[in-house]
Amino acid sequence: MAVYLDSWHNFEESMGGSRPVLKGTAEEMRNQFSGLISFLATQRTRTWDNLTVKDDNINGIAIRTYIPKSFEGKDAPVAVFYHSGGFVVGDLDSEDAFCRTISADANMAVISVDYRLSPEHKAPAQLEDALAVFEWIYKNASSIGVCSARMFTIGTSAGGALALAVTRKIVLGQSTVPTDTVKGIFALCPLVVHPSNVPAEYKTLYTSFEEHKERVPIIDKECLLEMYNCAGLQPNNQNYYPVLDPESLKRFPPTHIVTCENDPLRDDGKLLSSALSASGAVVDTKHFDGLPHCFWIIPSLPESELFLQDLTRRVKEAVKGMSLSIN
Repeated sequence: MAVYLDSWHNFEESMGGSRPVLKGTAEEMRNQFSGLISFLATQRTRTWDNLTVKDDNINGIAIRTYIPKSFEGKDAPVAVFYHSGGFVVGDLDSEDAFCRTISADANMAVISVDYRLSPEHKAPAQLEDALAVFEWIYKNASSIGVCSARMFTIGTSAGGALALAVTRKIVLGQSTVPTDTVKGIFALCPLVVHPSNVPAEYKTLYTSFEEHKERVPIIDKECLLEMYNCAGLQPNNQNYYPVLDPESLKRFPPTHIVTCENDPLRDDGKLLSSALSASGAVVDTKHFDGLPHCFWIIPSLPESELFLQDLTRRVKEAVKGMSLSIN
């Protein structure tokens, strides 16, 4: 039985003792998620006055750009962000506070991508949108006020899968930007493999999907399988599951992976770390015990602030390293 930190139990008590988890059809999950995000918004007290935030539309894909005012038109390093939601729920607003925090505290631009959702749009629609916006940012960097030589991908959950998938396309030369454009990846509780097609060499690592298949917060086995089904994701899809293509991993830039103990996707992150290490890529990890999938969306958790501080530090270090390399 999963053990949770006292802070998580306190949060559930604030919700009347209920444990939030997405269930049902795509529309039902969207309504549940919207209700959760609205409730969490009431817990936030921080403001971000030092940012310029702008919404735009790129060939039918909505984006939101966050740039610290301190840059004043100078070329800012930029993280292209892909939100969570299993390719079914989520939008520019659902992780707006997260993007503001990373932009302000890491002193860099963040551009969030509102990619198409399933089941209305099956795979590879999400990856097509994610890559198209990345390419547009690279080609229009000077007019946006960002630096095309200092671009990163970052994503949570399914968004983490997209951060990895976009990078794979680029390093393989399957895009319109140079193969070395992505300077680093931040994959936060990423989805990286279909549970029915775990590579044989990693099956002993992959236990969390069954260990946390039910009675866990946010997402469980039933929810994840429904999301995979909505997206029409085939278990052997290397575009969405790059660990199935170890040759491409050899070309990946430094990758930071976050995992949570009580998360059915916990071992996706562990598997990714092992696969990248085996391929010779640079990888580091951060693990959080006693907490569920993407717990940091909960503002009242003290661990959420610790997570954001740690992630911000790592992002700043990646940006600093990139700045030194181009001087």
